[in-house]
Amino acid sequence: VDPHSGLVTSATDSISGWAGTALGAGLADRTGLPVACDNDVRATAGPELAALADGRGSLLFAAVGTGVGGALAVDGRMLHGAYGIAGHLGHLPSAEAAGLPCTCGATGHLEVIASGPGIAAHYERLTGAPVDRLETVAARAAGGEAAAVRAVTTGATAAGRALGGLANALGPDRVVVGGGVPRIGPLYGDALAAAFAAELMPPLRGLLPEPPLLGHDAAVTGAAALTTTLPLHHPGALR
Repeated sequence: VDPHSGLVTSATDSISGWAGTALGAGLADRTGLPVACDNDVRATAGPELAALADGRGSLLFAAVGTGVGGALAVDGRMLHGAYGIAGHLGHLPSAEAAGLPCTCGATGHLEVIASGPGIAAHYERLTGAPVDRLETVAARAAGGEAAAVRAVTTGATAAGRALGGLANALGPDRVVVGGGVPRIGPLYGDALAAAFAAELMPPLRGLLPEPPLLGHDAAVTGAAALTTTLPLHHPGALR
């Protein structure tokens, strides 16, 4: 989402037909109210950034669930980048995903090995057996099934390596990993943290991935605050 134009500039096959939608103008005209818009992960990361001690901190935020999203903030400012694309961590190249097709049309991206569906799909490749959901894989991993353990730890390791590399590039004060996938248990969290730590440059070696400070209302709270930080799109404005 580009908050300046109010457009959905890019979308994967996970939400077909979404790219090109005039989100800001459409919502403003339908509600009769001025509207600020951004993507869900940056909205969720906003309160995490605001919670940093001096208000000028840097943040690396990852949301690992159905997909892999993210948000980047430097010196107290959320980054949007060209076309609002900054923070799409799921489309970083990942060695663990080599050769696997991504929903964006490319191959070998982090999302296809580290997301919930990506971990479930990896389990199916390892076993040849279909699986209904990530929680099934997590339960089998907790029971010691080797293929399930490998699927979970491979996804976690891929995410940890990518986040560690990004931490070296960004120099964040805090790294937050949220979304549904980290909640499947310590097997995932421990593998992600170990892979993350192995990538860090010496000055960052005390940095640890942390869970979000805020709960399920974080995205709504962050979205409400967007009207104070982003351009407003007004009803009936010339397009």
